Amino acid sequence: MNSIRIILLSLTALLASHLRADTTYVHRLEADAVPSGIIQNNRYLRGANPEGVNINSSTTLRLKYALQRAGNPDEVGAYAGIGAGVFLTNHQLGTPVLAYIVQGAPIVNFSRYASLNYELNLGFSIGWIPYETQINEDNHVIGSKLMSYIGADVFFRFRLSRHWDLNLGYGYAHASNANLKMPNEGYNTMGGRMSLAYYFNRHDDISRASLITAHTMPYGKHWTWDIAAFGGWKKKSLVNPETYTAWGLSVYPAYRLNSAFAVGPQLDLITDNSVDTRFSAGLQARLELTMPFFRASAGIGRMVGGLSCIYENLAMKIDLSRHFFLNIGYYMYNYNYTNNMTLGIGVRLGT
Repeated sequence: MNSIRIILLSLTALLASHLRADTTYVHRLEADAVPSGIIQNNRYLRGANPEGVNINSSTTLRLKYALQRAGNPDEVGAYAGIGAGVFLTNHQLGTPVLAYIVQGAPIVNFSRYASLNYELNLGFSIGWIPYETQINEDNHVIGSKLMSYIGADVFFRFRLSRHWDLNLGYGYAHASNANLKMPNEGYNTMGGRMSLAYYFNRHDDISRASLITAHTMPYGKHWTWDIAAFGGWKKKSLVNPETYTAWGLSVYPAYRLNSAFAVGPQLDLITDNSVDTRFSAGLQARLELTMPFFRASAGIGRMVGGLSCIYENLAMKIDLSRHFFLNIGYYMYNYNYTNNMTLGIGVRLGT
């Protein structure tokens, strides 16, 4: 599990280096609470635990600091930063704390005082009570003390004053170890999101652009090419202690629709030593969202060869420069099963 810690702490340090104090940024501090229900995807949660109780509720508390660019009315009013939090749930699962990077933006602005927004969190959680054969052998939810953390929220923002926003919406959270250790059925919650955000230096001329009104690229719609090499590792079962590796190359020609969205096909060539026929090729359709510091994307497609299946891929690209990026990927298959997490480096052509 040191791999998850190294990857995500590196991301946090990289983001911190981007978020320099600058008069062109608005500083934002937010506290939120997400009282949630736990998705009952495991018999341990449904009562097959030492106390025989249904583990069905959780509350996530989070504190976030972010920067938001100001002064350009044509730029989507996105924010990015870092956060910390805690999962408050049944003591049999532990009291995990969270550390993550955060990114959000308005989807559509209804007026100066109200908008529909999204927010993404990517990081890790530590402090879980994992599976142990002699103590909680039915706990296939938690495979390790350290797990990745992914959060996705949609909410309405209401501007109360120059300094304060009230946010109300819905949030989803997922924690798992990406098959780096078994078992790995994962912890999933969904519930209402309530928060207050304080802006230290917000001005009336802050951008009101949104994803819906994102302007066409100043040099017109065009193609870019992302070429990335990546690798990852995983476990396959509780009875097999071996760690398997997967390596690959992806080629993504993306058609930039405007300053926020790009679409296109992606070709994946993967060698996976956990299957008999190690080589697989996949073709997927992808949608990419471009924000300051990050590019978030998702795709679905078909894999042939050693892995013959429908597969899905989520990715976060962190821009190191105009042409180079760090790529964190998450591969799943058949809409349900985790395959592995990947870390890669890529080059972008045609910018």
